[in-house]
Amino acid sequence: MKFINIDKNQIPYEFEIVLDNSTFQFELNYNSVGDFFTVSLKKDHVKIIDNYKVVYNVELFENLKHLGVPKVVIKPFDTTGTANKADYENMNEDVFLYVLDT
Repeated sequence: MKFINIDKNQIPYEFEIVLDNSTFQFELNYNSVGDFFTVSLKKDHVKIIDNYKVVYNVELFENLKHLGVPKVVIKPFDTTGTANKADYENMNEDVFLYVLDT
């Protein structure tokens, strides 16, 4: 299963990724007070989504397909079934941002 690799040591940072045959820029941030991650999404370096909260087992950009987000499912999930949230401790350890074609 394909997933987006998150380097927690580099946050905040931005990287490019090809999704749905288009190149997007993902900007990752971490909120240490609330212990959660956010994703900002750009296409051609124009911001589409700003600081979308990453919630365990909830598809990123789920109800925002009309804004030009990639037509793939990106879902933070733990295939071992031990995690129940996407926090700093388990992100990219147990919880990964899995990419599924629609």
